[in-house]
Amino acid sequence: MWTTHRLTDEHVPLLFYAPALLTPQRRSEVVSQIDIMPTIAGMLHQPYINTTLGRDLLNPAKRNNFAFVTNTSDLIGMITDDFFYTRNLYSNEEQLNQMHAGAMRFSKSQQDSAKRSLSGFATAFYETAKYMLMKNEKE
Repeated sequence: MWTTHRLTDEHVPLLFYAPALLTPQRRSEVVSQIDIMPTIAGMLHQPYINTTLGRDLLNPAKRNNFAFVTNTSDLIGMITDDFFYTRNLYSNEEQLNQMHAGAMRFSKSQQDSAKRSLSGFATAFYETAKYMLMKNEKE
């Protein structure tokens, strides 16, 4: 899965070294680079207003494991712990791939539901990011 769909292009290890603040642990959930700033601010207990699409990875109340991906081939997509969804922006061709053998437990109707949900989420994320980029104005 990781190599056939070129997800290794997106895979970057993330390490926070703060022995005074964090208990050592190894985690394997799906996250994104945009999650780094909110996570560091939260780790330092620094009050902030999050005007990004990132989330604090250490906040247990916000445990939604996903990452938005885009590439130069006009694809957008979402990666979750179970699925990798992609859609071509121009042809609207969609694919839903399972991230691991355990995802086989999902029925066809559950996979169709996941595809619809991830399609909507990917589109909303893409449009929101595009809006934020174009309307980046000081308040």
